[in-house]
Amino acid sequence: MPDQQHWEWTAETGPRGNLREAVALFSTENDLQAAVDDLECHGFSNAAVSRPKPIKDIEAAVHHPVNSIQELEDDASVPREAYIDKDSRSSGMMVMIVVPVYVLLLAGAGIAAGHGLATWEAVVLTVGLGLIGMLGGGYYAMRYARRASERVREEQARGGLLLWVRTGSRAQEDRALEILRRHAGRDVHLHGPAIH
Repeated sequence: MPDQQHWEWTAETGPRGNLREAVALFSTENDLQAAVDDLECHGFSNAAVSRPKPIKDIEAAVHHPVNSIQELEDDASVPREAYIDKDSRSSGMMVMIVVPVYVLLLAGAGIAAGHGLATWEAVVLTVGLGLIGMLGGGYYAMRYARRASERVREEQARGGLLLWVRTGSRAQEDRALEILRRHAGRDVHLHGPAIH
């Protein structure tokens, strides 16, 4: 990057110690997801891709309000987390619904068998408990989905969705930059110690 002084790192240390990373901002979650999928298809592991934690966690760590996501791109103090894709979130929400239903259905069947209830009573009790499990699990799944959507909207309002990709060679650097740009990544650049 020609204007290295613009970023808060040096060629010797970089913002993440000896890690060399490609960085990009995305306007939409679909573009971000497409970039991550493409990276994984080209040999980048899940562990090489990271995202910032929620903004309130970042503000607590950096001790000032975050007005622009762009200011976080090269800040080593920003707490990170693994990227969780839409499919994984959907699977997690399904588990939140299915597990309570399953547990309460089993509980209903156990109670019915233990108390010698008539068939219709056992069915009513078991189905009723299953519905309670579905409503409870659905409530928490809906809250989880709402929090994820609010987080995306909040980051978009402050400049975009930030992604870091760890690289280990010039070939990986070039590949990561090309993929990030291909999927509408903005402000795409590298940071970290130069590879000689």
